[in-house]
Amino acid sequence: MKYLLFFIFFICGSTFLNAQSGRVQVAFLGVFHMGETPDYIKGGIDDLLSAERQKQVQEVVDALARYKPDKIFVENTPDAQPYWNTVYRNYLNGFRPAEKSGELNEIFQIGIKLAKKINNPIGVTCINYVQPDLALGMRTARNKIDTLQTFYSHELERARPTYDAYFKQNPSVNRSFNEYLSNYETWKKLPIKEHLMNLNSEQSIATLHYFNITGWMDTNTNGYGAEFTAKEYYRNTKIMQNILSSVSPYDRKLLIIIGGGHVQILRDMLKSHPYFEIVDVREILK
Repeated sequence: MKYLLFFIFFICGSTFLNAQSGRVQVAFLGVFHMGETPDYIKGGIDDLLSAERQKQVQEVVDALARYKPDKIFVENTPDAQPYWNTVYRNYLNGFRPAEKSGELNEIFQIGIKLAKKINNPIGVTCINYVQPDLALGMRTARNKIDTLQTFYSHELERARPTYDAYFKQNPSVNRSFNEYLSNYETWKKLPIKEHLMNLNSEQSIATLHYFNITGWMDTNTNGYGAEFTAKEYYRNTKIMQNILSSVSPYDRKLLIIIGGGHVQILRDMLKSHPYFEIVDVREILK
């Protein structure tokens, strides 16, 4: 009997490993949020719906289509999945989102349009996680850990300074932030593909990671610098869990469209994973 069990295990294991043969390629497209966002500074694009800007959007979509991702992950919470499923079905039938917040959004402008271009059967997959203390966060705790996390998060947020105070107390972060904004104003004038190429450079992604996540530890503001940084890491681990939970054994290529501040931490998580291979999205855009 033990030989039979071993044989069954071997066959099942081989089938799974064969499905996973070759690492899954993953490309991260760090983006500015085109539509509404709770970010401290909004980074939109002027005249996004103009004929010229839409031509530039299509250029990005066409470049990403050549990569042919099996799944397109986007920065919205899983509870919003039915909305984007509806948007995708309507778009396949020739209708754009009725709400401007839906149309002026990278999920529609890039994700949904790309899904249609490559005939993806499922459209986009929502993988974001929102902290429970935010207005759009979880409204009902699902388990004891969620409850404790909510209490912890609310208590920590009571100690968080305003961003203006944070920058004033942390000259290094303030300098990096203002230099980045200066560069960003230049990028906004470029065609969207060039804008995204700049935003996804190693230096840009590292700078976003610094002033969004690790910079809190520089002056240990209010004695909670490490906690603020850890909170951002926690959010991104939850996002990564949503990604991993949505990957099928038959997926060969993934595209993750997400705010640029998330890219480094998510990419670093996958670098050590034996089943995934990071692909430079700038090479795809070229």
